[in-house]
Amino acid sequence: MSDRSPLIRWLVIPGVSLGVFILSVALSYWLTRPVHEAPLPVGPPPAEELPSPRPPERIAPTPGLSPPSATPPPVQPPPGFPSARSEVPAPPAASGDPRRVVEVEPVVEATTGRIHADDIRAAIQAVTPLVQQCFEDAAQRNRGPQTVKLRFTVETGDEGGVMNAGELVSSTIPDPFVQACALDSLLDVRFPAPFGGGKATVVYPFEFRVPGETGR
Repeated sequence: MSDRSPLIRWLVIPGVSLGVFILSVALSYWLTRPVHEAPLPVGPPPAEELPSPRPPERIAPTPGLSPPSATPPPVQPPPGFPSARSEVPAPPAASGDPRRVVEVEPVVEATTGRIHADDIRAAIQAVTPLVQQCFEDAAQRNRGPQTVKLRFTVETGDEGGVMNAGELVSSTIPDPFVQACALDSLLDVRFPAPFGGGKATVVYPFEFRVPGETGR
């Protein structure tokens, strides 16, 4: 027993002490070790990615149909006022009415210069469509052939003959509008000037009837 005492004293006790010391150091290091936490993100959170918009679907055109034009049609301005009757578009003729303003022979009642009836008739034919419209405005209220007889004077002007002193002689249509319309149409006629100057008094009947029938 005496032989082991020095051995225990010099080996076991120091070994146990060293072990306790190492254990205490390890425990102290474990308790005092630094804790590394994850760093907090800096700045605004990333925006969520939105789905990209889908391109618009193209609709196939319908066969036989064309897209509307982007350019509007030009607007035709109305004629200035007052304007010549020849510049005003006349509406279409009354449907189903066979009556027309027929060509008749003018009567030269008096003249101080030479003027031919054929020249007067040819000049009046230029405004026949206007007179036709005058009669058609009252065609539904006045059946059968109609006649509006006018008297006027043709004098020499700066550009040929000028109509003056127009008046109504007789009318089978009791409509002042039709009578005035037929008389005003003569203002657009370019009459021949009486040869040698002077003036001529002319009577002209506008007859509205079926061509070939006898007027009344």
